Amino acid sequence: MTDGYLDSPRATSAQRVNRTYISVFLLGVDVLLLVITLSNVGGPWRFALGLTFAVTTPGWSLVGLLNLKDSALETGLSVAVSLALLMVCAQAMMALRIWHPVALEELACLICAPSLIVQSRELRRIVGRSR
Repeated sequence: MTDGYLDSPRATSAQRVNRTYISVFLLGVDVLLLVITLSNVGGPWRFALGLTFAVTTPGWSLVGLLNLKDSALETGLSVAVSLALLMVCAQAMMALRIWHPVALEELACLICAPSLIVQSRELRRIVGRSR
């Protein structure tokens, strides 16, 4: 009576490939947002990148390392963890009276980047196999 989910908690190779592409995309969003933030550029692109980053990247940096087999669970956890982490950090900054959302954005970008780099390493193997 198992549906495949209980058989293996690890992801299949196709899921690992998709996870790698997502990690590369989010790493690009992370780096681009950090550059835009440090160069003090505003506008709709920064808003869209910031929203994409805030809703996905912090959670994916943590949940993506688990290599879960169920992609719906992984996506839901990533969004939930992202929002929870940013809310807790923002609340702590407000309580300590050091509220500076730009600094939180830059710090989150710097903290998430190493995990995304580790998760993106599989791309070399994917590109090597396709040649």
